[in-house]
Amino acid sequence: MIRRAAALLLVLTIGCTRHESSAARRNGPPKTVILISVDTLRADRLRPDLMPRVAQLAREGITFDRAFSHVPQTFPSHATLLTGRLPQQTGVRDNIGYVLRSDVPTLAESMKGLGYRTAGAVSSYVLRRATGIDRGFESWDDELEYRSSLDVDAERDGRHTAAALEKWIDGLGPDEPLFAFLHLYEPHAPYEAPAEYRKGRSPYDAEVAFADAIVGTFLDDLRRRNRYDDALIIFVSDHGEGLGDHGEDEHGVFVYRESIHVPLVVKLPHAERAGEHTGRIVALTDVMPTIVALAGGHPPQSDGRDLLAPAVEGRQIYVESYFPKLHLHWHELTSLIGDRYQFIDAPGRELYDHRSDPAERTNLFERERRLSFTMAGQLQPLVRFQAPAAVDPEDQRKLAALGYIGSASPDGGGEFPDPKDRIGYVRMFRQAQALARTRDDRAAVPLLRKLTKENPALFDEWGLLAQSLDRTGHRDEAIAVLREANRRFPGDPNALLQLASLLLAARNYDEARQNAEAAVHADPVLAHEVLSRIALEQGNVAQARSEIQTALAASPHRTMTLMDLARIEQRASNWSAELDALERARTETQARSLPAIRELESMRGEALLHLERGPEAETAFRAEVAAFPDDLKAWGNLAIIVAVQGRRSEARDLLAEAERRNPGPAARRMALETLEAIGK
Repeated sequence: MIRRAAALLLVLTIGCTRHESSAARRNGPPKTVILISVDTLRADRLRPDLMPRVAQLAREGITFDRAFSHVPQTFPSHATLLTGRLPQQTGVRDNIGYVLRSDVPTLAESMKGLGYRTAGAVSSYVLRRATGIDRGFESWDDELEYRSSLDVDAERDGRHTAAALEKWIDGLGPDEPLFAFLHLYEPHAPYEAPAEYRKGRSPYDAEVAFADAIVGTFLDDLRRRNRYDDALIIFVSDHGEGLGDHGEDEHGVFVYRESIHVPLVVKLPHAERAGEHTGRIVALTDVMPTIVALAGGHPPQSDGRDLLAPAVEGRQIYVESYFPKLHLHWHELTSLIGDRYQFIDAPGRELYDHRSDPAERTNLFERERRLSFTMAGQLQPLVRFQAPAAVDPEDQRKLAALGYIGSASPDGGGEFPDPKDRIGYVRMFRQAQALARTRDDRAAVPLLRKLTKENPALFDEWGLLAQSLDRTGHRDEAIAVLREANRRFPGDPNALLQLASLLLAARNYDEARQNAEAAVHADPVLAHEVLSRIALEQGNVAQARSEIQTALAASPHRTMTLMDLARIEQRASNWSAELDALERARTETQARSLPAIRELESMRGEALLHLERGPEAETAFRAEVAAFPDDLKAWGNLAIIVAVQGRRSEARDLLAEAERRNPGPAARRMALETLEAIGK
């Protein structure tokens, strides 16, 4: 009875709702409400030397020095942020296999009901609209796409995301109330900040500085619109980053402080309470009721509290990670964080004193057994798991491109080991991913062989191993690896389509077609693309066109499908149709701020030449070499066009530039062959 009463008290403490804010409302609800989430940002990086623009925002607002995420993963954490509900209520326990429950009210719905225009712009596929995270937003910009099953682009530069949100604001009247949500994926791995942010910084810190600059530019845009001073602006992160503190380099597995302690700043209108700091524990579920209350509404039922309401004595924050269970067949981790202690439930239980040991180096579980078992009892009623739905293969590919372990591990029964005892495996896998990404395949292959032996129930390793083997000239061995993967993962479209692509390259058309056809139901777009390439390779242009049109019908804006259509029309010498497909791909790329596509401008140049539109062709080839300076064929074509117009000296300069940009025999050979062609 005592335990039940304690558990009930805990739930009531966590689940307080509808608190009136103590902030002054002399001027009524704010006209402008901005929520900014910088993905994967540790709380200890909110420093003036690293994030000067956000630090300035903090000087104008209230900083919550002990704010915690409930889940160290992007989608589950943002689900709590935008609903004020714990994962048990949102129904989101991982980045894949879940959607936001339709009966859970969202922040955007509340703001819309209060008369605000609502928009969100996100930088990662993880927060695509299909998850339900966009509910209540009249505009949700998530324009991202992948290029193929092996080359995936599932995030976008935060500058483009901010620009998309600014464009939406452009369409509003100057006095229209707005609620805007901006999500930046910097500094999530892979850490690839522009060069100007890297000097003297670690790769992670360079990404942090880059994110700060993007936020600063966005805030400057609000000032330009006269929307900054009277705005309510909340700056936060969804989770932190391990950086090796407990053996985890990135995030998702552990629930230690480095992964769940996040920055949280609230700038009130007219900088009310500027420069304040508070050390009470708060959580991401508190953001939603705070914003709704300050906007003049009554927050729907939530598991959070108004951040500006009086503190609750004895509050505890629930934290979980089911990533180990769902992806690695390891034990899940659940936790409670109180004002002083954090308890972590795992096969090897842990208790840490945040006051005396903020880095969580000394496990007090055995020394403080009574407290440990009390917190374990308080945690138990909150632990409720919902299994994922069938995982979409597209989700797996795109998340793998972001560095996530994309494929879920089947539940094979038996014991689930403690993640602490196996974290070295994740580090090895991340290392193999990085090697494969940078095409250091000779180093990646032995590491991936070891990984497939240690944990064969993860397709990611098999796919990367086959990819690296193929690139090192061992295509037969790569095909054998994927045949074994197909045996272990029957019906998995990722395995089927990767194998089909390699078989096509090896001219084993019949088996390639069998594998692609087997994947049509699960992944029709990519399957029909592969079937189209098989038909084209066999000289059946009509069948290739039919297959690619089927793929386009399912995904009409996919640029890689349009590129395949262009290659088909090129094979048929149908230059106008080829150019039309390329123009469609180019328009999609520009309109959605997607990265440049290799060979798009080069193919445009060739088609334009066939259509006797020389000046436009020259412009296209110049665009190709500007975006892809290693495209030697484009350099050669550009030089020939220039020479034909009588600008031979300029043509020679272009070839010299190509050699300078691409030192080695290939560029020299191209230059000599091009000079010979010019001479003729």
